[in-house]
Amino acid sequence: MENSTDYIAIDGQGQWWYEGNKIVHPKVLALFKSSLVIDESTGELFVDYKGKRAPVKVEKTPFFIHDIVVEKGADGELIEIVLELDDGTRETLDPESLGLDDSGALQVKVKGGRFAARCLQAAHFRLAELLSDDGDGGFSLVIGGKSYILAKN
Repeated sequence: MENSTDYIAIDGQGQWWYEGNKIVHPKVLALFKSSLVIDESTGELFVDYKGKRAPVKVEKTPFFIHDIVVEKGADGELIEIVLELDDGTRETLDPESLGLDDSGALQVKVKGGRFAARCLQAAHFRLAELLSDDGDGGFSLVIGGKSYILAKN
């Protein structure tokens, strides 16, 4: 990503930057991630802290999935997938929002559908193992007996 002093940047691997410096302090990262908002009218992202906004430029997605937890029934049927996000939270996968980005990485909507999250390598491969070829050159995921076709995001 280009360096600039007028915004915070999130690179393609989920690392946060400001003024060319990587933000590594866990409490600062946690504050920024929890303060991330989207302007619904423009789609622009901001860190909003105590009424002050700092624009955020995103290379891929603002959130990343580090890993997944798979829950299967006694019969081996997939019941639920829980996403482990880079902000330390967990949430249940919304299979209707699962898709592939233009580079072929798995991506999903998180935080009530407000933000995109991209699977990092470990999560991508674990989730990809659960996909089936849909016969038309695409992929599907079966959860709770229902099939979901992956969208192209």
